[in-house]
Amino acid sequence: MLSRHAEDLFWIGRYLERAEDTARLLDVTQQSALETGGGRGTEEIWAELLEVLYLDDVFDDTPSPDAVHHFLVADPSNTGSVISIIGRARENTRAAREWVSAEYWEGINGLYLELRGSDLDRELSSTPYDAMRRVKTGCRALGGIADSSLPRSEGYHFYILGAMIERALITIRVVSVWQRRLGGFSGPAAFPEWVKLLKSLSGYEAYLREFRASMQPGRVLEFLLQQQRFPRSLFYCLTLARQQLEAVKGEEHGRTSIRAVGRLRAELEFADPADLPPDELSDFLTGLQEKVLDIPVAVQAEYFRPGGQAALHSYEAF
Repeated sequence: MLSRHAEDLFWIGRYLERAEDTARLLDVTQQSALETGGGRGTEEIWAELLEVLYLDDVFDDTPSPDAVHHFLVADPSNTGSVISIIGRARENTRAAREWVSAEYWEGINGLYLELRGSDLDRELSSTPYDAMRRVKTGCRALGGIADSSLPRSEGYHFYILGAMIERALITIRVVSVWQRRLGGFSGPAAFPEWVKLLKSLSGYEAYLREFRASMQPGRVLEFLLQQQRFPRSLFYCLTLARQQLEAVKGEEHGRTSIRAVGRLRAELEFADPADLPPDELSDFLTGLQEKVLDIPVAVQAEYFRPGGQAALHSYEAF
């Protein structure tokens, strides 16, 4: 498989995961902004979303619902917007056309043209939940098409690897930002905040099945970081990422990436973040985030552009 095709598929997985995550986080933020409890200002809530998505430094307006919705969804000049991300995924799919099924190409092409043909700003202003549901459903449908139509060859493994790395990055970023704000905040007053955190990562119902209604900060952190069966936990993402790397490794390449994932996975498995005081927990999460960020750098160097400068792709602001 040509390295450029592997890179295309890797980034298709990352782009679509990012688009779905952005839509879901917008949903949760919109709901949070509508609620009156907690005493947080609207501007602070939307600014936090931009921080989670690594886009706070490039957003040059006052954080407000309309401005952030446009910036994160419909703004073609923002390389981190949903429309830009899906457009890049579509172009990558076109470039790697021989490695995907006709159904997949039709699906991603159709999703992009549907979004481009819509008045997204009007829809986001009047029915934002419907607009975000369309994005989430479209991205999940493409994941289902990939799962059911792509052969388990190198292309599939790079596609899943990209999705898992992006998911791991979003998970640790969301947890880090929320932990820094909430700190040791617990008790009944903190309950809705931890619920929002779980919903931001599609983990609320799964958490309730595991722990019932006991919304303890330590358990929430353990669930989102170390749960082995929850598909958005950091541990699960790293496990799946390592499986993909094992499947594509060769005699002379792949070891650095596998070691990077393996070391981080082992560190996470035997850590006890729930017992750390807030300052140490913040440092621990920052360390995890930096090590997750090292993984795509290693993959880039070993598989895509060995010996050269790794190029930043689209929204990648970190």
